Amino acid sequence: MEQNVVLLSFADESKAYQALSELKGAVASGKVQLQNAAVVQRAMDGTFSVKDGATDGGAASGPLTGTLVGSLIGMLAGPLGVLLGGVYGALVGSAVSADKLQDRASVLDQMMRAMPPGSTTLIATVGEDSTQAVNGISDQLGGVVLRRPLAVVQEEVAAQEEAAIAAAQEARRVLREKKSAEWHGKLEDWKDDVGESLTKLKTSIQNAFSSKKS
Repeated sequence: MEQNVVLLSFADESKAYQALSELKGAVASGKVQLQNAAVVQRAMDGTFSVKDGATDGGAASGPLTGTLVGSLIGMLAGPLGVLLGGVYGALVGSAVSADKLQDRASVLDQMMRAMPPGSTTLIATVGEDSTQAVNGISDQLGGVVLRRPLAVVQEEVAAQEEAAIAAAQEARRVLREKKSAEWHGKLEDWKDDVGESLTKLKTSIQNAFSSKKS
């Protein structure tokens, strides 16, 4: 049984909910195995919101934190998604042909393209003996289906997470160096700011000490 990540995108929000229901039915009949699923809406301004979900075929929508689906949504909804959307838009407006763009796109690029603004998408990690069940749901409801191997998606998500951690560490390092340079400059300014007062204090102490001795 192949392990895949599937996206079923629809113009009508209700069709995405129906697709989730149909997917649960396919799980119950043994046609598909389900790990995690979520219905995600992408507004016209490009922002994402999670509308519904399921875990292991259950009716309840369990938390997506720590799951691949949760990581995907977090990446697509976060700064990376904004970046991918902007890059894709720039490429479309250039002389890059559609086939070349498809060749260059990463898995996350391709997922972003399959979830255009205004769409509602069912994202799921599934086990499939064939593509018939999931593709049949998409065809029946008039959706667009995108399927990528689970291992490939996991690898790219892990790489993106590592890149994000590395970027955050570098940002902290640069900030520390910047702060250190700023403080160093202030220390130079501060070293003599009590100079005259300190001289007077030392003189007063010396005079007081001399008076006690005499």
